[in-house]
Amino acid sequence: MDDENDNEGSTKHKIDLILEQVDPLEIRLDATLLAIYVLCRFLFYDVTTGVKQTPGWELHDAIMLLQTLSSAIVLSALWTLVGVFGTGLFQYDATNDDNNVWNKPLINAIISAPLWVLIEVAFGWPTAGVFWLESTGGNRDLGGSFLGDQEWSLLFTLMGAGFLGVGFMMICQHCFRLTTLYLSIILSTNASHCPFVSRETGRESIRSTKH
Repeated sequence: MDDENDNEGSTKHKIDLILEQVDPLEIRLDATLLAIYVLCRFLFYDVTTGVKQTPGWELHDAIMLLQTLSSAIVLSALWTLVGVFGTGLFQYDATNDDNNVWNKPLINAIISAPLWVLIEVAFGWPTAGVFWLESTGGNRDLGGSFLGDQEWSLLFTLMGAGFLGVGFMMICQHCFRLTTLYLSIILSTNASHCPFVSRETGRESIRSTKH
């Protein structure tokens, strides 16, 4: 019993230490951008499917919108979990190494994006899930007995497309935000050295110049 309590206490302590190093602002920014990406992805799919036979708002449209919002929540949650407990993407000192600008978002995308696409396919959510149902005749079975060569190829294509979209977008936005942070520090403090500092240190430097 004592060993079990010690293990539970040690695990809780490790989780607390990890959460203490997390920057909530970075999580909110990433989650917001991912939600926008999922909504824009659905809008592009909806626009390219042709003209509706019945104009106006229907129950089917509301259901697809709710499914899209659910997909956005799932992607944001997966991205956050991997970033917090896996890659350390949201730690305050995550920008100390310039390789982390693309390395950690890339690893995050490799893990979270394919899982997100699989959940979309399993539940039939737009966009990947709807495309899967249309391509396979409405079959949601992901078991090995159903998946032939064409189905496996389609599934890996959807997962790859999801990874490329999420990975490219998040790497670009992390580079852009880091660049603007560096420029803000340089302009506000007239720094003469390369400011490889943490996000929190950068914000404190910017805040201190405003007072």
